[in-house]
Amino acid sequence: MLTAGVSQVDITPPLGIGMRGYFEARTATTVHDPLHVRSFALESETGAIAIAVCDLIGLRREYIDQAKERIADTVGLQPEQVLVSCTHTHTGPHTGDDDYTQFVVGRIADGVRIAWDRREPALVGRGSGSESRVVFNRRYRMKDGTVQTNPGLGNPDVVEPAGPVDPEVGVMELRRSDGSTIGLLANYALHYVGIPDDHHAVSADYFGFFSRMMQRMVGGSFVAALANGASGDINNLDVLGNARPRNDRYQHIERVAGVVAAAALWGRNEAEFTDEVTIGSALAELTLPPRAAPTEEDVARAEEIEARVAEGKPVLMGERSFARRVRRMAEDPPEPRDTVVQALRIGDLGVASAPGEFFVELGLAIKQRSPFAQTMVLELANDSVGYIPTVRAFEEGAYEPESSSYEPGFGEQIVDTAVGLLEGLHGG
Repeated sequence: MLTAGVSQVDITPPLGIGMRGYFEARTATTVHDPLHVRSFALESETGAIAIAVCDLIGLRREYIDQAKERIADTVGLQPEQVLVSCTHTHTGPHTGDDDYTQFVVGRIADGVRIAWDRREPALVGRGSGSESRVVFNRRYRMKDGTVQTNPGLGNPDVVEPAGPVDPEVGVMELRRSDGSTIGLLANYALHYVGIPDDHHAVSADYFGFFSRMMQRMVGGSFVAALANGASGDINNLDVLGNARPRNDRYQHIERVAGVVAAAALWGRNEAEFTDEVTIGSALAELTLPPRAAPTEEDVARAEEIEARVAEGKPVLMGERSFARRVRRMAEDPPEPRDTVVQALRIGDLGVASAPGEFFVELGLAIKQRSPFAQTMVLELANDSVGYIPTVRAFEEGAYEPESSSYEPGFGEQIVDTAVGLLEGLHGG
């Protein structure tokens, strides 16, 4: 028999806190909508797991490990049984060695404990819909043979997108025997939507809007969470088509949340439900090797880029990220970094994690190679190591690979590790 519980706890920060997500420094001056941790706990005769989805741009492993330690002490679930992911909202707070982050650590542990304590007899079903109208690969091949990230709407030098998209909206729903919904977890690969003219307002972005929309569509009150998929190179800007309005404030976020919620509704309405389900979990450690130290030529190029920025001259996103990486690595040379890859099994649904902003091709590779009937890929899970590009993207350059502190190939290593974990759970 399956039991399941859910929770939603508030992690809205105080005003005045520093915010992450854009190039300029920002502080929060108001709150448009609250931030939450939404948690799901499941247990059957075969095992137990918990998933927590945080409305944060990212959270480093050291803090997630602290939350997992508290969960192990209070609930008994071990680190491999608990997956903590972040949505990547760009209108949320900084996290680090501060009081707010310690508050978040406690709230993640509290949320999982509340969900665990609320377990009740449940049925689980899975399904998927599709929404391709609001996802675009943000890396483009240009007429001069280069690849650029976000080259600008209507840029005449754009030839074509440099990569694919993943329009699948994956859904897992927990129900009571009377058909009422306990909780719903969805998964979609879209970086974020963003607010064009309200950068200082705290907001969960379209992830929070999705939660409210889903409840309105289904009817009733339950916990609905949207976990971000492999969206490191995906946004919602149609460079080759029509530009979104730039003065729409939150209307476009609402539009995107609405169509994604509609696709999730399609998926959950096709799901078949059961209370006899195999639950499993697995986790593997990986060490990410750092890139070589910047050369004198790298430093000279960074200085030239910084001079153009200071003069107000045009600078590509890839140039800006290159200069930032060179300065960062020169001041604080990176060390090999230990991170984790995780997999969960919920019947014939597999869940795989990536510890950063995972390129869509890598997420698609996991889905294609997974032995499960359906697979979700949750990025920014259990860690936040920055962008995780493909080897090809490192060769092409531009913003995302230029910002990475790690050697090319670690994205493909994550894919192989995740698939191996999924295969072990499927065969076990």
